[in-house]
Amino acid sequence: MAQDTNRLCLTSESFLSSILFRYSALAPVKNISFPSNIPFNVAHDFLLRRILLNHHLKQYPPSEPYQQSFWKWALVQLEDLTRGNEDNEIDECIYAHYLSLRTGVRSESPPNSFITHYWRFPETHDYPIEVDCYQMVTLLESRTTIEAGTTGLRTWRAGLVLAQYLIQHPYLVDTSNVLELGSGTGFIGILVASLQLRTAVPPFDRKMPSVYLTDANSTVLVRCQNNVRLTCNKSSSHPNVHYNPLDWLDSLSDQENLKSFLSEAKANIVLGADIVFDPVLVPPLVNTISLALSSEPTRLALVALTVRNEETLAYFLVEIGVSSFAQLLIVIGYILDLTTQERC
Repeated sequence: MAQDTNRLCLTSESFLSSILFRYSALAPVKNISFPSNIPFNVAHDFLLRRILLNHHLKQYPPSEPYQQSFWKWALVQLEDLTRGNEDNEIDECIYAHYLSLRTGVRSESPPNSFITHYWRFPETHDYPIEVDCYQMVTLLESRTTIEAGTTGLRTWRAGLVLAQYLIQHPYLVDTSNVLELGSGTGFIGILVASLQLRTAVPPFDRKMPSVYLTDANSTVLVRCQNNVRLTCNKSSSHPNVHYNPLDWLDSLSDQENLKSFLSEAKANIVLGADIVFDPVLVPPLVNTISLALSSEPTRLALVALTVRNEETLAYFLVEIGVSSFAQLLIVIGYILDLTTQERC
């Protein structure tokens, strides 16, 4: 009986944790499932203490429009559980928070929002893992597809694919100098820095491997730096993270300057997520990767792609295929553009 009770508790924790993970990542409320077999007091206390009163989420909250949508949904679920039992009461704090969101000032465009992703290393045992066993990556992101003339102010799904691959193969980056192309919000950079700190021996110093985060857009690069330096992210304590403007067009017009930067970075591995989106940029991107792979001690490039336009993807693969360093490039996988389904 005790074993069954423990398994039920673990199962409840797992179901409820999935709500926390989706809330923190701003998943559409319609895609969140509420477990109907969990007692009211367990579900209520989790929503109150682990989400509403969560210290991290208070400091780095989802946008108010998203919170309003979520808590409207959560109250419906809790009220359904109270029917037929007068002893089940919803804490006034939840109602008060929801009402405060409804009376807030609305802007014409969606406001920027903090987003928190939870991650952990694969485990071998069967039982679900408690929330406290997960690590976090927190980002301030745009809620629109394009802001300030760029798509680089939010994390795209291919970044999640690349992140999962690195979590499963941390040896690729934990002791390697890393160069990322098109770093965007800094999601991959935060993860890589965290993986490196995991294997480093304190005190951390400049002898640690380096992480070079690059982007052509100065606004994006500032956002990337700010996110990496958020004190809630382990990456904020990494002493060897660099932020550099890098325009792939330089690989066609200013190779000496690019080669000088690559020589400075001394990257062992090049990373890129969702960097194939414009056919005009395919030749300079491929040339940038080729130049990077021709620089010592770079040995590998890992790229995760989103299929938005099959012709553009095919063009990239053809260009990579005729490059002299194609055997050193691994394309992790192609994924459909599911952004509109995954985020609201």
